[in-house]
Parts: sequence; C-alpha cells; structure tokens
Amino acid sequence: CLASTGLAETTYVVFFSDHGDMMGSHGYRLKSNPHEEALHIPCIVGGPVERPGRVSDAPVNHVDFAPTALGLCGLSVPDWMEGTDFSSHVTTGERAAGEPDSAYIQQCVRKTFNCVDRTWRGVRTRDGYKYVCLQGAPLMMFNLNEDPYEQANLAFSPEFSLKRARLQ
Repeated sequence: CLASTGLAETTYVVFFSDHGDMMGSHGYRLKSNPHEEALHIPCIVGGPVERPGRVSDAPVNHVDFAPTALGLCGLSVPDWMEGTDFSSHVTTGERAAGEPDSAYIQQCVRKTFNCVDRTWRGVRTRDGYKYVCLQGAPLMMFNLNEDPYEQANLAFSPEFSLKRARLQ
C-alpha cells in the first residue's frame, strides 16, 4: 500500500507492544513483573532506510518513542520533552552522542492478580545487567548475557559486589 501510494520512501512503520506477559515463567502469568518476559518487548522499525536483521542494544524506554519518532521525521526534539532520540539506530545504525547506557524500570502500583504484589524499581543496562529493588523482598541482579532466563540471582554474590554497588 505504501509503495502504491508513493509513500514508501518517506514512511516509517513501527511495531511494538506496551508490555509482555509472563505466561507461567517464574510462577507468574501476566505483566507487572521485573522479569524479561514482561519488560523486554518487541520494537521493530522499518522504513526508507532498510537494515535487515540489525539489532540495536539501545536501552529504549516508553518515554523514548516520541523523541525517536520526531528524529525519524527530521524534527527537533523540544527541550521540555523527556526521553532520548534513538533514531540514529534506524537511519545510520550508529549510536548518537549522549545516549544513556541504561533504562529505568519500575512498577509503583501494587497489583494482586498473578504478578509481583509489591512495588519495585530497577535498572537494565546496555551491557546486559538488570538490578531490581523490590519492596519487602531480596534484591535481584542478573547478567542477562549469561543468564537470559534470570535463574541465578547475583545480588548477594561477593564477586559482583562492586557491580551491585554501581547499579544501586
């Protein structure tokens, strides 16, 4: 349709979700969990500049969609707007100066239906670590590069104490 209307060379198509679901992983069924199944959502961008199979390590968060969309359109991001413009990952395949190395994650509203029934806050880093502080529960820290299913909590391992302190 875009090709037949002459819009293919000036249009980006973005496919994403607002969250994932646990589907039984870690004993949970729905969203609102600090685990990858609920947080690491698909984000696929296609448009005039095709980079088939390119995967970005950008720590994109929900506040980054608007600045990135403006960047893809060649528009300036207003000073008042929060978030990061990650459009260079699509247009050139490169990181832009000043990009963050982590994304803040949180669930501040307690939910009681088959999810973590407490507030939590954390950070997910570009280098593959996740650190989560849960209200009234032990800390969680994972090396997602070596443990993508979050089975080994490293938060209390002495060899990761410096990494934990940095993430805290």
